[in-house]
Amino acid sequence: MNISYQKFIAEPPKHITEEITTLHQQIFGGPGHWLEKLNSQEHVLIYAALVDDQVAGYKIGYGLDDQTFYSWLGGVHPDFRKLGIASDLMRRQHADLKDLGYEIVRTKTMNKWRGMLLLNIQTGFDVLKTEADQRGQLKIVLEKKLLS
Repeated sequence: MNISYQKFIAEPPKHITEEITTLHQQIFGGPGHWLEKLNSQEHVLIYAALVDDQVAGYKIGYGLDDQTFYSWLGGVHPDFRKLGIASDLMRRQHADLKDLGYEIVRTKTMNKWRGMLLLNIQTGFDVLKTEADQRGQLKIVLEKKLLS
């Protein structure tokens, strides 16, 4: 199996955005309107992991300010988990963030997404706090300092 990675600093080609949307809906449910929100952000980074030219995983984020980057969305297709794709996407994102001068990466997750929560903790994220979203769901806010 050949896994390749692509990085985009703006909206990816249509077939990539469609596959990310489909995968996002499959993993998390909901409408998958990520692109609309992302297009209103500056300093966007989108990573896609491809297997046989199909999106197997993705990681999407944007700058909150000059120092802090928000790693917003990400996931890996169930058929391609346990292959290191999520870790590779995170490593690529963090390396690029350091190169771009970011000092902190922040993310949010939920207790039910234990795989992502554990990956974040194992790779140096600290739990900052919990907060309820608009629907009353509890979110875990994590942050990692990007050391040079």
